[in-house]
Amino acid sequence: MRTLVTGAAGFIGMHCALRLLDRGDEVIGIDNLNDYYDVSLKQARLAKLSPKENFNFHKIDISDRNAMADLFASEQPDCVIHLAAQAGVRYSLTNPHAYIDAN
Repeated sequence: MRTLVTGAAGFIGMHCALRLLDRGDEVIGIDNLNDYYDVSLKQARLAKLSPKENFNFHKIDISDRNAMADLFASEQPDCVIHLAAQAGVRYSLTNPHAYIDAN
């Protein structure tokens, strides 16, 4: 199965992708790698996924409709596990559009 995992560099996204890979799935991971929290944490998570033969990462923001359409056309996933989201309640009060776009 070809599974698209949004938010693949997040804590839950990375663990989900690892489980899918362990069972033999192909995983297409996407993440915008925003700097809301330390990007090095996201890069460290991707470093665990990248060596896996059936993992393919794309730095894409899910709110970029053209990039998402291109990704679906080229990768043709069988299913999507949507885990991408903008974290942080306080940040939502000053930046509500970040949450509207991502969540």
